[in-house]
Amino acid sequence: MTSTPTESFVSIGGVTVRIASDDPRLATPADGSLDAFFVPPRPPDVDIRARWTVAIDDHRGSVVFDSGATWRLLKSSDEFLFIFQSTTGAAAPYRSARFNRRFTEGDVQVSSRHFDTVEAASVYALQYPLDELLVIHQLAQGKGVEIHGCAVRDCDGRVFLFAGQSGAGKSTLARLWLNRPDVTLLSDERVVLRTDADRIDAYGTPWHGDARLTSPQHGPLAAIFFLHHGPAHRVVACGTPLSAAKLFSCAFLPFHDIDAVDRTMAALERVTGEVPCRDLWFAPDRSVIDAIAPCMR
Repeated sequence: MTSTPTESFVSIGGVTVRIASDDPRLATPADGSLDAFFVPPRPPDVDIRARWTVAIDDHRGSVVFDSGATWRLLKSSDEFLFIFQSTTGAAAPYRSARFNRRFTEGDVQVSSRHFDTVEAASVYALQYPLDELLVIHQLAQGKGVEIHGCAVRDCDGRVFLFAGQSGAGKSTLARLWLNRPDVTLLSDERVVLRTDADRIDAYGTPWHGDARLTSPQHGPLAAIFFLHHGPAHRVVACGTPLSAAKLFSCAFLPFHDIDAVDRTMAALERVTGEVPCRDLWFAPDRSVIDAIAPCMR
């Protein structure tokens, strides 16, 4: 008698992923980190089968990216293959993820030997960073882009993005918005922008920064602020060409794929061509919210 696979549906940045597995632990993270992002069954953008294996399959293809730490990406004529290895020095990979060229179908293998002595919370098939890598590559099919930034959604549903690289003050600014009844914090670290519809929407993600703030909510993108530390608050309008370059510096791109990069660049150009962009210098106190309020009306 064949058992019915457990399946789960997770939606991040409007990208819906179906995960099916004979082992429920592979389909849902035990730590609850994605609970807010799970959705009822729906037609998925990505369909994944997850399974245990004694040994990860042979690696076919040429290496197109090496993180230098935990993962590599290989490419063959018809597929991409992510290989994940432990930082503890184990020689054998503990997880692999094979996808077709459009990242719409995938097969995830998890090493039973590696996880025999590891807690259940970490056996989830799309354990970070695979979930984020998958979303980045799905967005690069012409759907949008992931940005380093924190974001707030106001009571009218509009989203304001505060973009910046590591250390720019994203988590600091996010904390300054805490406990305000007029906004919802979507993220303190990573935000997805969708550019494949009539309007540009911004989504929260589960990948948080120091403030550990996440939300699956979304809304139309109303404005972008590029963050800078400063002795006083100052807001300056930023021209479109410069805005595109600044947003590019905060974007997650699959640099190994020139076509995907071109599509992502087109998404960035649309965003900065349609959405007001400003530079924001700020000191870390709540008065910055009053300083930018006129730009959020």
